Amino acid sequence: MNIRLVRFLRRYKVTITAFAAILISGSIVFAISEREREINYISITGNVSALQRDSITRILLALDTSLSDIERVKKVLTGVGWIDDADVALHWPDELVVNVQPQRAIAYWNDNAFINSEGVVFETEYLVGGDLPQLYGPVGTEQVVMGHYQRLNRALLKSGHFIEVLLLNDRGSLEFENQHGVRVSLGNVDVKQRLQRFLKVSVKIEELEMTPQRIDTRYTNGVAVNFIEAEGFDVVKTYKLQREVSL
Repeated sequence: MNIRLVRFLRRYKVTITAFAAILISGSIVFAISEREREINYISITGNVSALQRDSITRILLALDTSLSDIERVKKVLTGVGWIDDADVALHWPDELVVNVQPQRAIAYWNDNAFINSEGVVFETEYLVGGDLPQLYGPVGTEQVVMGHYQRLNRALLKSGHFIEVLLLNDRGSLEFENQHGVRVSLGNVDVKQRLQRFLKVSVKIEELEMTPQRIDTRYTNGVAVNFIEAEGFDVVKTYKLQREVSL
């Protein structure tokens, strides 16, 4: 959608130099004349909301440079956290056209920001709430965590699971929580094999008609399963069930 905004309260001028080439005595002499034109309109396109368009307008009005400097305008806009990319062009006779591509949030990041599919973290006031997974990790591990999330989620979806929370701790150990609230520890080695253990043991747990709370796959030949406590559910039986579902 192309939104033509109101005429600016202040005027921006673009200087255009016209060159007239005149051949005199075998040499070329350039006669230079200048005239000015005003930028009276700005059009903002892209998948942006009214609030985002207002924000872009305020940014442009606050620039300390002429809007004719389209490279500078582009640099300023792409430096805004929630903007992924921006194309800027001048349209004759008096219009600046800006096409904005906003960032697309894949998940929340560390409780105070968002993260996109390329592992770029950004903050924005235009995304509030929403049904997004939660990713955690130390500073500098954003791309690593996003890579783990995408690979693990693809493998889990085939079996009807998906990640609600993914945590990478300071030691590089992975843990996730699925849509049923089950916490799964994968550790930092043999992650693919341990994920397969989780998927296999999940099928066996469903056959037992019991509700797991935590599954630890970091054992050499099996897994440890903690079940949600229920009345009459004693420690001996818990241990026996853990052995039954071990691989």
